[in-house]
Amino acid sequence: MNTKISFTIAGAQKCGTTALDAYLRRHPSLSMGREKESHFFDRESGVNWRSPDYDVLHQLYDHDAGRLRGESTPVTLFWTPAQYRILAYNPDMKFIILLRDPAERAFSHWKMKHGLGQDPLPFSTAIREGRVRMLDEGAQSMAARWFSYVERGFYARQLNHLASLFGWERLLVLRQDALSARPEAALAQVTNFLGIAPLPVAHEERRNVSPDAEHRIGDEDRAYLNALYRDDLAELRDLTGITF
Repeated sequence: MNTKISFTIAGAQKCGTTALDAYLRRHPSLSMGREKESHFFDRESGVNWRSPDYDVLHQLYDHDAGRLRGESTPVTLFWTPAQYRILAYNPDMKFIILLRDPAERAFSHWKMKHGLGQDPLPFSTAIREGRVRMLDEGAQSMAARWFSYVERGFYARQLNHLASLFGWERLLVLRQDALSARPEAALAQVTNFLGIAPLPVAHEERRNVSPDAEHRIGDEDRAYLNALYRDDLAELRDLTGITF
């Protein structure tokens, strides 16, 4: 029996990956890991990447003969070392990627970290001077994971790198609002991509939806981020047809 994972919901963070994971757990042809985010391939310590023990990963799955194994770790799109490790593990891996307006994604990311007490900086500072934290601590630091509000929004840059390793045919890129507004149509794209039967939507999944009334992105911050993302979004449109 092939125990390898066949696909991953690879990102982007705060773009509906939890809802998609919940939908796919209902499909009888799929087996998702007991933990939503294994964080196996993005570990920077505790794994000998010259000879990794994949049993640690496979133990997250129950007996699932005949079912495709999938997992959801949204940092994968951003964390390029994980992509090389996945290439060594399964060069035929498929990637499902959900995207939303990158300025809104950055704000949602910051709200989560700020609300958890993990970032004391106000949003305006975090997306400007706060980016230096990642340079100070290194590309694979916790700061790069936690405070990459701006960096994770350069979607074309990240997709190009992932496609350079696996090919565009192994990437399915969707807008988050396609899943939330038209879940059956979006899921049809996912199941067709995976080569399995369609999944009827008995009830809609809404996960990790935070109230917007408490904080809203300011006009100045939005204009700043829109200017940063302008060229990347133009390239994203050319690559995928997706616009925001």
